[in-house]
Amino acid sequence: MLIQKSNPVGIDAAIRNLQTFLHSKLTVLWNVTDQYRCYGRCYRNKIDGGYIAENYEGEKEYKEVYWDDTLSAISFFGTGSKTTFDIKNKTDVHLVFFVDLSKIKPAIAHRADEEVRNQVQKLFGSGLFDFAIDSTELWLENVLREYPGSRREDRLKIVDMQPVHCFRINLKLLYDPKICNTLKI
Repeated sequence: MLIQKSNPVGIDAAIRNLQTFLHSKLTVLWNVTDQYRCYGRCYRNKIDGGYIAENYEGEKEYKEVYWDDTLSAISFFGTGSKTTFDIKNKTDVHLVFFVDLSKIKPAIAHRADEEVRNQVQKLFGSGLFDFAIDSTELWLENVLREYPGSRREDRLKIVDMQPVHCFRINLKLLYDPKICNTLKI
């Protein structure tokens, strides 16, 4: 399921372009048409004990975007706290994945975490929609470092043990906010 913002502008338009592309490619590669929940930019919201990633659902309602064991995969985008302005805007964006390896790569007997990360990384090539890969991170404390409130949840204790794998792709985005307001796909 592709969960997108209506009429995105600026960074949200850039993210929507990438989100739409990744969803269309990964649902085919992973054969998970209705089992991949793909969120756009989520918000870093304060709760008791820290911050969590939430999607704005409308009507002043937010929903957490973490692992759901009824699905095959979940992904969401987050942004850094700073955007540098020049001829184009430059900002850090992260893309977080939670995947059930047994559902995405059922034919592979070993833990297929590297295979899944490779598939996602290859989609970027040398750049995609003004995004460039900066790095990939593993381990829950690294993947969710901006969201320390999420690590206190009991249900997240097993998100990086077979069959579930979490990882994060750190991206650099260079975009022109004046023209980055329509879907480019």
